[in-house]
Amino acid sequence: MNCMALILSNTLQANFDKNRIMNRNPLLKFFVKEYRKKIAKQLFIEANGVVKRGLFEGMHLGKEIHWGKADVASKIFGFYESEIVEFIKDKHYESLVNLGAADGYYPIGMLMQKMIRHAYCFEENPLGAKYINANAKLNRLDDSISIYGRADSQFYKQLPEGIFGRNNLVLCDIEGGEFDLFTDEVIGAFSQSSFIIEIHDFKFDDGKKRRQKLIDAFKNFDIEMVKSKPKQWSDIDQITELGDNDRALVCSEGRRVLGEWLVAIPRKTDYGT
Repeated sequence: MNCMALILSNTLQANFDKNRIMNRNPLLKFFVKEYRKKIAKQLFIEANGVVKRGLFEGMHLGKEIHWGKADVASKIFGFYESEIVEFIKDKHYESLVNLGAADGYYPIGMLMQKMIRHAYCFEENPLGAKYINANAKLNRLDDSISIYGRADSQFYKQLPEGIFGRNNLVLCDIEGGEFDLFTDEVIGAFSQSSFIIEIHDFKFDDGKKRRQKLIDAFKNFDIEMVKSKPKQWSDIDQITELGDNDRALVCSEGRRVLGEWLVAIPRKTDYGT
């Protein structure tokens, strides 16, 4: 057992608490995160940075990552945010509007699979925007991606007028900003589009109230709340060959709470085919 694993094991034994172990032990949290990155990096290298399975098989992932370094292994093997993939896998859209696009995983993957004609990416971190562009070039898709800065409730005014009223997908992960962003005007502008919005109500004292207000805002849509499910890895040799602890960390997305998404589909319209 290496030094990092030994520290991790000893800390777990000394401080085990089923619900609050990470909050009470910042050192443990740090080592878990770093060890996840180490395993993910090794699997990334073995795969030469190419997605091996799943919807985005064949996509090249850039070596430079600004968000989710520990998630590259689950992306390589196609089970990262499988809840989103399950929804979009058989659909096609005019365009993707990705709010909080990170390094461009979804825009590039969907373009590669010809699920969309164009991707409009909003990413507030300049480094993230740089990597979206680099990853798009790596996959020879840079002509099909437009990159913007931070998304606020006026973001839609930056987009070409021609996309409104069409069958788009709005995909949002902005760490709590969703509660202020989706005004009646924004939702109205995308009245014929589908939405997938990651919910971060746990970050607020009045999170339940904010969550319900957001749900209520999509009054002309069919709503489904989707929560994270266990990852399916039993047929992936590279995962089954790992030890139990390493496998669990590869399949983890490192979330503070169970992931949850609001999926909104416009009523009585054609959305995704």
